[in-house]
Amino acid sequence: MLFVLFSGETFGRERKIIRFSGELVHWDTKGPEPQFRFIDPTNLREKTIYCDADTMQLALGNQSFEKHNIEGKATQLNPTSDIWLCLGKPHIFQKFQVSISTPGSQLKRIQGQVIEADPNTGQIVYLVRGKRSYLTIAPELAQEMAESLSQMQTVEINGDYRYDRIKRYYIKD
Repeated sequence: MLFVLFSGETFGRERKIIRFSGELVHWDTKGPEPQFRFIDPTNLREKTIYCDADTMQLALGNQSFEKHNIEGKATQLNPTSDIWLCLGKPHIFQKFQVSISTPGSQLKRIQGQVIEADPNTGQIVYLVRGKRSYLTIAPELAQEMAESLSQMQTVEINGDYRYDRIKRYYIKD
């Protein structure tokens, strides 16, 4: 018996499958070679991935040319190729930046009828749809409200108030 082993660099190699994601820069859904290009965030190079016309139409057919991101899977055309083909439908999405407000800038919109005001502590009690709410404000403002209440006047609170962490009460914005 004679066994012959074939050995070579390409023998036994399989096509690679990769996960991709990045900013979508161009796409062609109707051309002879439906494809999309995106910026690979790992090396900041543009990469092209080819898809069949139906997949491209499904994924990108009605997308506007706004800033979109794309992610999905792709495979090589053959084990030594630099041509990538999409596997399944790529996911198209937009990234949104969420800003987190700093704890020092706590803004509250306050509306209601003041029913009690303590000029010493600055604490007031106000009603919103029959519900009692408590708030500590500047003692000078609470003093004015207390004087108006003592004269049996209706006192309203309406505006934006920001919490001052140093003074430890709300200040009208």
